Parts: sequence; C-alpha cells; structure tokens
Amino acid sequence: MNQTLSTKSHHLSTEQQRMIHCIRLLGDLLKERPRRSVYRRFAMEQNWPSPESIIRQFGSWAEALAIAGYEWHGESTVELPDKMPKYTREDIIETLAIYSRDMGSIITLKKYQQWRKLHPKAPSHYHIVKTFGSWHDACAEAGLEASVTYSKTELSNALREAIQEMGFSLSFEAYREWAKRNNKPSTKAILHRYGSWSAAVHAVESELYNTNS
Repeated sequence: MNQTLSTKSHHLSTEQQRMIHCIRLLGDLLKERPRRSVYRRFAMEQNWPSPESIIRQFGSWAEALAIAGYEWHGESTVELPDKMPKYTREDIIETLAIYSRDMGSIITLKKYQQWRKLHPKAPSHYHIVKTFGSWHDACAEAGLEASVTYSKTELSNALREAIQEMGFSLSFEAYREWAKRNNKPSTKAILHRYGSWSAAVHAVESELYNTNS
C-alpha cells in the first residue's frame, strides 16, 4: 500500500477539516489506511464525527480517505480534489437532470452514489456541495426533492455547534445561513424531528446549560 498524507485543506470547511484530521489521527495511530468499521469504534470513544457524517460530507468513505491523503495500489482509487476534473454549475444541473430521467425526481445521496457507479464521469457529492454550497441547494436548483435522513444525535450536534459558534437564542434564519455554509442538516430536517424551531433550540440549549452548570 502506497500511502501519502496530503496537507491541502484550504478548500475544506471547518467541519470537513475536523473530519479529515480525525481520519489522519487514526491513520497515524494504526500506521495504515483506516477502515470505516475501525474508525467507527474510535469515533464513539473519542466523540469524533461519525462515519455517516463523513460520508454525507464527502460522498463516500473512499473519497474522504483520498482527501485525507490515503492512496493505494491494487484497488480503485479516488483522485485528490486538486487533481479532479472541474465541473461547472451547468454540468452538475445537466447531470442531475439525467439522474432524474433515470431515477425519478426524488434523490437521496445513497441513490445518487449507486447511480453514479453507472456514470463514473458524473460529479461526486463532494464536487456538488463545493459548487453549490449544499447538497439541498443543488438538488433544489435542478428541480429535485432531496431526501436526507438524520439521526436526532446528528441534528442536536449540528444545533449545538451552531449555538456554540453564534450564541444562545439562535434564530431560524441565522441557523439556515450557517447550515448552508457548513453543509449541515437543513431547518426542514430539524423541524421534522423536533416539531418546531423553538422546541429544537430549547432542547439543545437546555443540554448545554446542564453541561456547563
């Protein structure tokens, strides 16, 4: 296995940089390319981002590993972002239109990844988010309904991070803009899980108060 650790992270969001950092930490500890199952055990113990969160950000575990700098021979590799082909917004919209003709108007990340195996030149989830700011915005512009399921833990973690960054009494609009910038769960996903914005913020702020008291 030929392993190279990349230090190119200027194009990643803060959360994405943290995810790559955790992968590299485990890789340094294991002295090998981290497997997802092994990473999951460490993530639970160290309170790292879950593998599912990483896959949602980068499109696949293999792509996250590639961005972290892990490359190997004898398997299908993913190029580092700086070496990847460039896609315009029009290219991505056209790709999503082809997806829609093949698969229908409802899109999930898992369905897109499966479809992309048959269309290897299609842009990755990483490219789509990098170009449009969020998966949801790209799908909406292409006229598709993005279906994403988050656990309550993932939603509360996103709210907690936003509150810690912007302060208590977090507004709906402030979170919505922050979520777009950081590719976090949408306000729609939070409302679906908690029932109302005030209930969501109250629940997470109460947890933070109890933790800090």
